[in-house]
Amino acid sequence: MQAQTSDLSRMPATGSGHLSHVTGHSDLLRKSAVAERAEQLLPEYQQIIVNISPEAGFGGIWESEMFLFYSAVKPFAPRQILESGRARGKSTLILARCFPKSRIVSVEYERESENAPAAEAKLKNESNVQLLYGDSREILPEQLQAGDAVLIDGPKDFRALKLAVDLLRTEKPCAVFVHDFPPDSPPRKFVERNFPSAWFGDDPLFQRFQSLDVERDPRARGVGAAVSAATPRRYGILVCLPSRLPKLDLPSRVRLSLSA
Repeated sequence: MQAQTSDLSRMPATGSGHLSHVTGHSDLLRKSAVAERAEQLLPEYQQIIVNISPEAGFGGIWESEMFLFYSAVKPFAPRQILESGRARGKSTLILARCFPKSRIVSVEYERESENAPAAEAKLKNESNVQLLYGDSREILPEQLQAGDAVLIDGPKDFRALKLAVDLLRTEKPCAVFVHDFPPDSPPRKFVERNFPSAWFGDDPLFQRFQSLDVERDPRARGVGAAVSAATPRRYGILVCLPSRLPKLDLPSRVRLSLSA
């Protein structure tokens, strides 16, 4: 069975064993718990990605950040993972290989994008992947099921946050991850103010895992440079938003509503 490509088609998710996604499992997503679990999962993850092209020069989510997603989400054994923003499909392929028993529903906005053929070719033999095209803000809420994990790498900034909040409000996801939250950016400050239990991929607790990026992508710290806290990343930074949505004050709700 090959990866399926469609615009808005839907399939029922299969499988079982996912954990309760709202109550009783918040400790699984604490950054200290994720870091401890990551230490154990690192050799396994390295083996999974060894034959996956790093796609250096095309952007996307860092391998180390995909590793944090893997370490955080694995205990939930999600039947379905929703990805918004596929680009050339590297992160989609990592999801497919890391979660072979999960259905990966990946949404890209433009079918005519120059990246679409590259992603379709890369994913054509992945039997657990479904490729959709269209607006994630419309498609993801329709596809979302209880226990799903969500990875958003488009839309960006406050539009991404609004989509994340809309999904979290359903109390269905086990966790929602959003990409591109560099330090001091307005969306990051919004998360830091409103989501006290959120954590970011550039937290010092995760710094050692950035070594996953250096040999595979020279942009990680500059060509040939060693990993160092003194040389911040040029783009990226993943944020994990736990499943329980905090109460947002009126200014925060207005800010999100204006980003639609």
